[in-house]
Amino acid sequence: MRYFSSLIDNIKPTLSGHDTFPLRYGWMKKTYDQINAQPEIANVFSQDTAIADFGVGKNMLNAMKFWSTHTMMIVKDNNRYINTDGSYTTTNFSIFDEDSINSTNYLNDFYNAENFFSDEGLDPFLESPSTIWLLHLALVTNPNLVTYYWFFNINTKSELTREDFARLLKDFLQDHNLKIPSSSTLKRDIECFIQNYTAKRRKSNEDFESTLEGPLVELGLITRVNKYNIRALRGEKNSLTLSVFIYALINFWRVHNFSADTLSLESCTYDECSPGRVFMLDEEAIIGYAEQLQDSGYSLSWTQSAGIKQFQIIDSDLQSVFNQCVKRMEQDDYSR
Repeated sequence: MRYFSSLIDNIKPTLSGHDTFPLRYGWMKKTYDQINAQPEIANVFSQDTAIADFGVGKNMLNAMKFWSTHTMMIVKDNNRYINTDGSYTTTNFSIFDEDSINSTNYLNDFYNAENFFSDEGLDPFLESPSTIWLLHLALVTNPNLVTYYWFFNINTKSELTREDFARLLKDFLQDHNLKIPSSSTLKRDIECFIQNYTAKRRKSNEDFESTLEGPLVELGLITRVNKYNIRALRGEKNSLTLSVFIYALINFWRVHNFSADTLSLESCTYDECSPGRVFMLDEEAIIGYAEQLQDSGYSLSWTQSAGIKQFQIIDSDLQSVFNQCVKRMEQDDYSR
């Protein structure tokens, strides 16, 4: 299914707003705390004391707002920035709201700022790789973040130069009759993307702060081949747990094939927003997760019959499997 094309009338490509600062550790928690501490303030990012409150410069403050918004940890509700909690679900926000197209699929009792970043939250300081995988999932399945969406869901090349990246992304936008950004805007967004996912060599004249790696680097999805080329690392992901895989699988399933009780290996590997795409898993890696289902207790099985390999729901439904997944994640991925 060509998911991006089906949403084309509602997509608003976003290639700026982060001021070229990639996501950093501590930003989600700091944003949560500032909003929570000042409930009377509609926009904690624009008040006169914001730079002092957050302890960062204006450009970095913009980036904190950008990443917190696009991971759906905060939402803008009637011009007020608020932390998400269990009350914010797909019924609260239109799937076509600016800045939240499709990301709202992940707002639920589990995936929200309150559950992760409150003082009693599951992972306020991003110590679990599972949280980082979930943040990544929200980013790369949001068609508005077209650079991220294109690289993980559309691109088929394993290695790219920065120039090829920009050219192919521009062609993609043009093919869909979307506004083409300036070359400088495109270049900055691609550079921020690369900084988000790859380790950077420290130059002699750079301070330590500017070369700190962000959490998304931990996922091992992309590497720098040299100064000009990056490479996608497709295959097994050691830090991706069965529960996070199923979380992504069920979200993909209910958006793209809701009425079916089976989902093919091919669809799970290659379709837009599939676990194979967003986590860069090949068929062998996905089969590895599928084989773990046998003794897992999930109402989900892996069947191979007449050459057809597929996931199948057993005496249940997608929501029940999702609930099983969230419960298992809380017990195993966030046990203290």
